[in-house]
Amino acid sequence: MSTTTLHIDRTETSPQIDIDMEQGTLEFIGRSLPANNEAFYVRVHSWLDEYLKSPKPSTVVNMKMDYFDTSSSKQFYNIFERLNAVSERGHHVNVNWHFETGDEEMAETGKDYERFFRMDFKFVEVEELF
Repeated sequence: MSTTTLHIDRTETSPQIDIDMEQGTLEFIGRSLPANNEAFYVRVHSWLDEYLKSPKPSTVVNMKMDYFDTSSSKQFYNIFERLNAVSERGHHVNVNWHFETGDEEMAETGKDYERFFRMDFKFVEVEELF
């Protein structure tokens, strides 16, 4: 890939996504319920696979989602599964799981992911995500 950053604009049904291979950062902001989930996330997976060929010693994932549907949760599971593999190879992966005050469901969703993967999850309660 010629460039080291991927940016996808946020819409009503899909999140803003920023991947910066130089910095080792991934950011997801908004809501995710795209009509064709697999088609939407295929770019993210290919960028992530490219990054994971030679990841930074430390990778930071910022999750600032206010809602995502079941098929999106499977996409995030797949993303975390890939990141978890490099975590197990000794690379540090830190997930900052942001959720709005009072959104217990989103906080709990983050804790569910934390139980599945051996990465450092930090839960960040904020007034507004975006």
